[in-house]
Amino acid sequence: MVNTMHIITTDDDPAIRKILRIILSKAGYQVTLCTHGQELLDTLSVHAEHVDALLLDIRMPGLSGFEVLSIIKKAYPSIPVIMLTAFSDLETGMKAIRLGAADYLPKPVHQSELIECVQRVITTARQEQRKAEAFSINNEYQKKLEHQLNTAYTTIMQTTMATIEAFSETIEQKDPYTKGHCHRVRHLSRRIGECLHLSAQQCSTLEAGALLHDIGKISVPESILNKQGKLTAEEFSVIQMHPEAGTRIIGHIDLFKPYLEIVRSHHERFDGSGYPDGLKGEEIPMLARIVSVADAFDAMTSSRSYRSALPKEFAVEELKLYSGSQFDPAIVDIFIDNELNEL
Repeated sequence: MVNTMHIITTDDDPAIRKILRIILSKAGYQVTLCTHGQELLDTLSVHAEHVDALLLDIRMPGLSGFEVLSIIKKAYPSIPVIMLTAFSDLETGMKAIRLGAADYLPKPVHQSELIECVQRVITTARQEQRKAEAFSINNEYQKKLEHQLNTAYTTIMQTTMATIEAFSETIEQKDPYTKGHCHRVRHLSRRIGECLHLSAQQCSTLEAGALLHDIGKISVPESILNKQGKLTAEEFSVIQMHPEAGTRIIGHIDLFKPYLEIVRSHHERFDGSGYPDGLKGEEIPMLARIVSVADAFDAMTSSRSYRSALPKEFAVEELKLYSGSQFDPAIVDIFIDNELNEL
C-alpha cells in the first residue's frame, strides 16, 4: 500500500513508539517518532507543512500532552491531533476534545481502531481545509464584488450630484436674482442637519434636496419670477404651484425620488397654513422643515427683484417671530443656538 501521508507520533515509552511505527508503516504512512513534547515542537517548526496528523501522549515528562496540544492548536491549527492516554475515562477524553484534539484513543491501542481513527481525522481535516480555502476564495471574491459595487455606487452618486447641480444651475439661469441661492440653502441645510446629528445618508439627501427644492420654478414664467413690484393674487398662485411642478419634474427620475418630499413640502408651514398640502407640525417631513428654515433665511438675506438684501440680524428676528407658526421651533433654535446665521 502506497501512502504519502506523514504522521508524527510522540510518546515517552519506546515500546509504544515502536508499536505505533509498525502499525502505521504497514498501513503505508510515513512515520516520524518523537520522545517528548519539546522534540515534537522542534520538529514541527521545520516540517509542519508536510505533516498530516499527530499522535500525542497525554502523560509525558516535561511539557504534558495537554500543554503541547494548546501550543499546537495556536501555531498549527490545521494539523489534526489524536491524543493517546492510559486513562480511558470519559473526562480525560472530553478535556482533550475541549482543548482542540480531533479525537482520542486509550492505550493499549488496537490496530484497527488506530488506522480507522487516523484515516477519519485526516479526511475530516482535509475537508475542513478545502472548506476554509473555498471560504477564503469566496470571501476575496465577495470583497472584490463589494469594491466594484462601491465604485459603481460612488460613480452613480457623483453623476447624480452633477445632474442635480446642473438642474440647480438651470433654475438660477432663469432667475438671476437667485444666483447662488440653491447652493447657499444646500450649505445651510447640511449644517443644520449636522447640528441635529443626522446620519451621513440623511445629510446627503438633505443637500441634494436643497439644491433641487426650487426646480419647479422652471415652469414659472420669467415675467413673474423677475417682476419688480408686488405680485397679484393670480401671479402668486402661479408661484405656489412650483412645489407640485418640481415633484412632477423629478418624479420621472428614480434616483431623485429620495428628494421628492423636500421639493414638494419645503413651503409647508408648521401651523398647517402652508402649501401645497397644508401639512402641519411633524406631518411635514423633517428634511423639508430644515430646508424651509434655510430657504427663508437665505431669501431674506439675498437681494431680490423687488427689494434689497435684509440684514442678518433682521432675518434672525423674523425666524424667531415665526417660530412655531411658519417654522419648526426646534430647528429655529438649532439655527440660532449654533449661530448658523454667521456662516
